[in-house]
Amino acid sequence: MFDRSIVEKSAASGLKKSRLLEQNPARYLMRSVLAGMYLSIVVLVFWSIVNNMSDPTVGKLLGSAFFGVGLSIIIFTNSELFTSNNMYMAVSSAEGRTSWAQAAKLWAVCWLGNLIGAVFLALLLSAAGVLNDLPAEHALYSGALHKAHQTAMVIFFKGILANWVVCLAVWVSLQLKEDIAKFVALILIVFIFLYLGFEHSIANMGTFSMSLLGRGTLTPGDAVFNLVFSTVGNIVGGACFVGLSYSFLNPDATDIETGALATANEQKQH
Repeated sequence: MFDRSIVEKSAASGLKKSRLLEQNPARYLMRSVLAGMYLSIVVLVFWSIVNNMSDPTVGKLLGSAFFGVGLSIIIFTNSELFTSNNMYMAVSSAEGRTSWAQAAKLWAVCWLGNLIGAVFLALLLSAAGVLNDLPAEHALYSGALHKAHQTAMVIFFKGILANWVVCLAVWVSLQLKEDIAKFVALILIVFIFLYLGFEHSIANMGTFSMSLLGRGTLTPGDAVFNLVFSTVGNIVGGACFVGLSYSFLNPDATDIETGALATANEQKQH
């Protein structure tokens, strides 16, 4: 009746991540830095596809279809992404494997590591002359401005929607055994949030870092404004809409037996 396997797998992953952070913080931070770099290089490809297609609607379609490669790389290389960890740590904390304090600590370290990775990748691209070769009207720069100049509530709710979709992609991939099936599922589901223009804080780190180091007119204050509200929205989307929801929907055997016993006692009383 209930499927506990994915909940148990997610809770075990959350515990494993927390233990790695406690026992070897440098290694955990490095995994987070790599995730930021992987996603940021894919972000540049996304904006380049959007920019280089003569029809912007086709560019957005193709770029969104490609973007799932970033999440796939992170999952297959066992790197640490803040947004998917919103889900993992919510499940492990709800299941009693970790505490909410441990979850908050891991989220903070992972977010910082992802940011370092995004900035470092942008610095590499700048040093290689890649960012200087982008014209001032490039989609990367206009896209960064659009993201930053939305209202706080719009960014927040788009952040919820973005990580709801991203964590659904991860959740579905956990149920698949074949790597090809996982890859296809990640590509197709991640496409949703990119194509609809939702706000993913870690992807935005890459966009903003490259804009600030390139020819964009984005200011650091603009970037911080977006990241604050998109990050909070991402936490709500991943932790509440996926992690806590599926933990609640798939109780363990003890919870089921307790509920059944309570129902039986109520029926006897009537």
